[in-house]
Amino acid sequence: MNNFLKIYFWQVVSILFNFAAVFVVTPYISSNQPLYGIYAIVTSAYLFISYADFGFLSAAMKYASESFAQKNIVEEIKVIGFAAMVFLLFIVLYGIGILLISISPWVLVSNLTNEREISIARDLLLILAFFCPVFVLQRILQIIFGVRLQDYKFQRILIVSNLVKVLSVFFFFGGGKYLIVEYFLFSQICTVCAVIVGLLVAKKFLKYDLNLLFKSIRLSKEQYQKTKKLAYTSLFLTFSWILYYELDTFVIAKFLGPNAVAIFAIALTIMTYFRTVFGVFFSPFIAKFNHFIGVKDYDGLKDFFFKVLIVFIPITVLPVLSVVFTIKNFILTWVGSGYEGSVQLAQVMLMSYLLSFITYPAGILIISNERVKALYFTSALQPFIYWLGILITYPFLKLEAFAYFKFIAFFVEAIVYIVYVVYFFNTTFLKFFKKVFIPIIPACVTVIALIYFSRSFWPVEHNKASLLLYFSYIGIVVVIGLTVVYFVSNPYKLFINSIYKKATDKFL
Repeated sequence: MNNFLKIYFWQVVSILFNFAAVFVVTPYISSNQPLYGIYAIVTSAYLFISYADFGFLSAAMKYASESFAQKNIVEEIKVIGFAAMVFLLFIVLYGIGILLISISPWVLVSNLTNEREISIARDLLLILAFFCPVFVLQRILQIIFGVRLQDYKFQRILIVSNLVKVLSVFFFFGGGKYLIVEYFLFSQICTVCAVIVGLLVAKKFLKYDLNLLFKSIRLSKEQYQKTKKLAYTSLFLTFSWILYYELDTFVIAKFLGPNAVAIFAIALTIMTYFRTVFGVFFSPFIAKFNHFIGVKDYDGLKDFFFKVLIVFIPITVLPVLSVVFTIKNFILTWVGSGYEGSVQLAQVMLMSYLLSFITYPAGILIISNERVKALYFTSALQPFIYWLGILITYPFLKLEAFAYFKFIAFFVEAIVYIVYVVYFFNTTFLKFFKKVFIPIIPACVTVIALIYFSRSFWPVEHNKASLLLYFSYIGIVVVIGLTVVYFVSNPYKLFINSIYKKATDKFL
């Protein structure tokens, strides 16, 4: 529990800095809508790097966690090294592909209207191509620290890196300057520095054998046989994830141009931020679930999983609900009336995350238990519904089709996850609903009522003071909602009390 508290403390700090990165940097970058659209497309291409492991890093995380729980460190390093080699090979191919696209960037982005836009798109793609390999080491470090439930040590390094990136925006933008290429290059250099420091910390404080790690970065038939089943399942999962989360930006860029991408990107940025935050919240459980599997403690896994649901339902639902009902105020104060077209898109897309408290841990649980058929079904369901819906409705909904079916696809998959979790607990849906959903209803009603009766006080002006005021109001509303949960839900109250006791025992 002590490691979990440290992880979450530093993750909260990291979230705040990521928050600053998104909501301080974006208003500067989005001041030029066509160039922001190009930047959004390139950063989407950057996100594709995380999928280039073909599922082997996900498999490595599982088996490395099990090996660590069994105190077999050599086997842990070997499986990580093998996965890193697979990742590196595909990263190199990906980088070559990006280099080729940079020669003719209009292949990726239609309606580039002048030489400056073409030059910026080309330079951003070149930077992306050359810095691709750094991502391999970053992912390796995340696994190394993650399997030990010491994510916070690497997280602190990334926090410093992100802080420097945020502060640099005042140098690259404003006062007539719009140095978006230079900003992107500087951001990549900051990431390189963070990775180098992370390797040094792993060697000194974790006593990690970096020599063995680098020697183990090679292809291995033994590790391939061990990881291939889950890796290929993860590959299918990754392919489906790309279809659902990442491909739409490129489709919009090709058919509707950079301005439409900019409008969609604002909505997608908000959705991505919540996805990132919730990913941070639930990432420690990947290793923990696999620790239970490694020592075959299935009763402990069930008990721990239920605690995760109870604790995280208010932490995820209440912030999402608050922003959904105030999304227009958010966008107006953040990027201004020029992006009012993003309001409805963001509202619909963000509703996808109302059931994140169950989809994230349930997905981790399915992978940990190696339920291959369930993984294939759930991973294929989202993109199938999403793109089928867009294909049918695009002629008359245009950009809105992407938002509506983003929500519909996610909601259908969430229902499937709920069915799986009910089966996992060997209970009925009614009992599960009473235990998990009922305690959050009074808090949700309270949050909606507070927003409704205070709606005339919420800011709409586009400036930093209004944005800060907006976040202050959101914070107050969420805290009041969490207070209601504390008095309604006994399991949640026991958890908060235990955290409070541990904190007072340590510091008092």
